[in-house]
Amino acid sequence: MTLKLGYRWLLLLGLLTIALVGCQAAGDTNEQPTASPSSTVERQDQPYTVGFTADGHPFKGNPDADVVIEEFSSYQCPYCGRYFAEVYPDLMRRYVETGQVLYIFMDFPLSGQPQSPKAAEAANCAGQVGGAPAFWNMHDMLFQRQREWSGRSDAGDIFKQYATELGLDQTTFDDCLDNGLTAAHVKSDSSQGMSRGVRGTPSFFINDQVLVGVQPLSAFASLIEGTGTGEPSAADAGGAQPTNPDLFVPTPAAFAFQEGEGSDTLLALGDPNAPVVIVEFTDYQCPFCARHFRQTWPTLKSQYIDSGRVYFVLKDFPLTSIHPQATKAAQAARCARQVGGDDAYWQMHDRLFMDQDSWANNADAVNIFKSYANKIGLDRGAFDTCLDSGQTAEAVQADLEEGRAYGVTGTPTFFIAGYPFSGAQPIEFFDMAISLAENGQLRQAIADTIARAQAEQQQPRPTMAPADVPIGDAPSIGAADAPVTIIEYSDYQCPFCARHFQQTLPRLLETYVNTGKVRYVFKDFPLSSIHPQAVQAAQAARCAREVGGDDAYWQMHDRLFARQQEWAENPEHTDVFKTFAGELGLDQAAFDACLDSGRYESAVMADLREGAGFGVSGTPAFFINGQPLRGAQPYQVFEQLIEAELAGE
Repeated sequence: MTLKLGYRWLLLLGLLTIALVGCQAAGDTNEQPTASPSSTVERQDQPYTVGFTADGHPFKGNPDADVVIEEFSSYQCPYCGRYFAEVYPDLMRRYVETGQVLYIFMDFPLSGQPQSPKAAEAANCAGQVGGAPAFWNMHDMLFQRQREWSGRSDAGDIFKQYATELGLDQTTFDDCLDNGLTAAHVKSDSSQGMSRGVRGTPSFFINDQVLVGVQPLSAFASLIEGTGTGEPSAADAGGAQPTNPDLFVPTPAAFAFQEGEGSDTLLALGDPNAPVVIVEFTDYQCPFCARHFRQTWPTLKSQYIDSGRVYFVLKDFPLTSIHPQATKAAQAARCARQVGGDDAYWQMHDRLFMDQDSWANNADAVNIFKSYANKIGLDRGAFDTCLDSGQTAEAVQADLEEGRAYGVTGTPTFFIAGYPFSGAQPIEFFDMAISLAENGQLRQAIADTIARAQAEQQQPRPTMAPADVPIGDAPSIGAADAPVTIIEYSDYQCPFCARHFQQTLPRLLETYVNTGKVRYVFKDFPLSSIHPQAVQAAQAARCAREVGGDDAYWQMHDRLFARQQEWAENPEHTDVFKTFAGELGLDQAAFDACLDSGRYESAVMADLREGAGFGVSGTPAFFINGQPLRGAQPYQVFEQLIEAELAGE
């Protein structure tokens, strides 16, 4: 059956939750990363071997290979774990084990992942005790069992158990780990990564090319083979392929919910053998999740789940930074199940969403949850004991970590046949997606939609009247008389704005701003309804400008984006901003007084109103000589539009 793609399907590009960039890390430089010369390696006769470079970095592959890949990674980063599970095995088989590539591993533990530095030390200790094979064995074990030790205060003891399983000399390994004998090596790797522009993990240097995030194998192939097309080969084929080989279509998530793989703990409805599986990550306090429950869920359940066409799995993803009762609500639903079974769980699930307004902003929410247990007819003593003791807290946290590992950043997020979509979509969207999935056409439809949207976005629109966006006193970089002006409306807490900052802005600065061709102007557009810290972050940048001038502004701008994870979900974000000011050498008292006064809030909101007047509704949004461009577009899109302006087209 051939399905026509209706207008709602054109929304897919905005709905796809494609995590091209993983965890954000500290980084103060705004320079474009460039590959340093490859490390010196002892020459070997065999095409594939494992060992250490002359400066002590573990490698595998052919030391004489023409292509060198250096990976900067953090063992606790879920995106690194995803790369290890989905891409790394094929990369090893196709290029490293065949002698075409030398693969070098570099540590880059992230500050927001407290067990990551010790994990890196553990891998290096394994290498110190048992040589390169032991390093790679520990490396693999740390990623394979990431959820086992991530977030655990006793992670060091778990690493010692791994050493035992690997048959390493226990005393020597324990001494190495306890005394931090490899800590200096880990810090040296991190410093080297920072100096080369690494800000997030995983990051790769492929000879002189930079690749950031969880990229498909075809992205590596295009750089390794020098084709520049990213075209997947037959080995990548898994059903219908997109007609445009340059497109990145996400790899379907492989959730473990078959029988014997944790099915007894699933929150699920429907036939496990249904042709389509939908996994939803939800937050009971999220108003968009409640909208989905009220408007879409009843039809989705009756027409697709109850009829056997869809197997539905629910997972918790409480956004505690903006929904403080969400975690306890998720625990309450699970306690209902523990006390009364699956029927009781879904009754509590329904009541939590139906009555969300009653408890969402109520400090006494826990007692409200307990009253719901009475109405459902649960054993009140058993329910209260479960909820008060946090017996289900670990299960909720496990779902949250799993969601992060698959790139979930907001709720509701749905995986339909493994492909991610975000937002409270109408039932027509599910009608289309489920039908496509049943007919094996979902991947191709996604690829077609992305191709269509990219083609539309990349077309210069000379017939449109350019917007006359005023610059005024807005901070800018570049020559005031440059022939092209780019104005960005941005939100410091927006992950897509951070992606633009990390992936595209450095190349724009190097190629166009620093050469006098472009003036780059920054304006604030904080989406405070979903990014509650964004307004204060924008004020922090303006206070830095007041205290230290334009240079200080841009330094704070860079730091806010580069270290977004440190403050974006931190209720003490104000102190973080003040810490940044101290690190930048600003007058601390003057900065603190400025930030505490809130005197720039009205100016920030004036930017937002101005942007809305020009049609801005999301971030990042750009005006290139007045022509609008939306979203975190790749560098090539900017390049095309800038060159057209420079040519007077």
